[in-house]
Amino acid sequence: MRKTFRIIAIALLILILFYIGFSVISWKVQPVAEAGIFIERTGTAIAMTGAGARIVQEVALLEQLQKTGWIKKPCFISGTSSGALNTVMLNAILARKFSWDRYHNILFNLRSEDIFTRDGNKIPLNTDPLNTLLTRTIRDSLGFDSLGSLPYPSSISITDIRVLPLATRTYRMSNVRMNGESDPSLSLVDVLMASTAIPVIFPPARLDIGKLKLVTTFIDGGVAEDHIPYQAVIQYEKYRGLGVDTLIIISRKCDTTSQLSSEMESLGAKDRQLFEKIGIRIENMAYEGFIRQMKALQTNYPELAAHTFIYIPDFEENFHLLDFNQMKEQYEITAKWAKSHKPVPLDEYLENVK
Repeated sequence: MRKTFRIIAIALLILILFYIGFSVISWKVQPVAEAGIFIERTGTAIAMTGAGARIVQEVALLEQLQKTGWIKKPCFISGTSSGALNTVMLNAILARKFSWDRYHNILFNLRSEDIFTRDGNKIPLNTDPLNTLLTRTIRDSLGFDSLGSLPYPSSISITDIRVLPLATRTYRMSNVRMNGESDPSLSLVDVLMASTAIPVIFPPARLDIGKLKLVTTFIDGGVAEDHIPYQAVIQYEKYRGLGVDTLIIISRKCDTTSQLSSEMESLGAKDRQLFEKIGIRIENMAYEGFIRQMKALQTNYPELAAHTFIYIPDFEENFHLLDFNQMKEQYEITAKWAKSHKPVPLDEYLENVK
């Protein structure tokens, strides 16, 4: 009898330990934030995707939103890649440390050689010019030397290139301690260089995240889970214990998979296996991936989805991912479109998806 009881006790103990171990493992590999149900909602959150040289399209949309009163009560700003750059500049403009005109002056005078240089058809390209530009503008002019310098709660998405699948290692670096990885003392320019590191095309950036005792290389946060960086908004809601009243997702005119593949090939990435080797599917970075993530938001986080609006320009002209020589032209086209269009509720936007 005692032997039987001992066997049953050991079996129960093993089951309990297995359950605990499984729970810990699941927690470690599942970075997706849990959605909260909030009685009170207040403030407007902005989430911006990557855009490359189409960064000015997002600028035109942001400017129109501010003019028309959509960003009266900003509470959180998140971005990835060039959307991360606009996250920083929107902080500066909302805090009246910078103006739209000054931002236009920087963007309209950009040339591709101000962002990268290339040695024949070799990749990755040299992004030292971008580092110099960000250091001069963000650190020296604005005085934003660290994440903690940003005046509004914000998040910048980056991806750990060592870990496959990449979706399991998307880090949302914030100036508030809303998650385990956020460290306000990190260099803002270094985090931006990581977030803007287009895979294969730009070199990865090395970061020392002391809080996690992690020194490794990172790439564009938009290539994995944060093509649309709304997960940071969910984490922020949980952190402050309040929901956001409005989430506005802002992006440039989207590429199709074939368009994006052609652009990557023109830059020297002619073999799609270069992306697949590091767990990246080009379609996830294109229109198809954008729609898939919006549908995931609608399905998995219906309460936030009900407060979400989409603002994406739609016009005939096409502008290349890394052609920084037509900035003023695409800004003017987008600004003209924005004057006659408002953000569209997420449900309505998806209903009209072809």
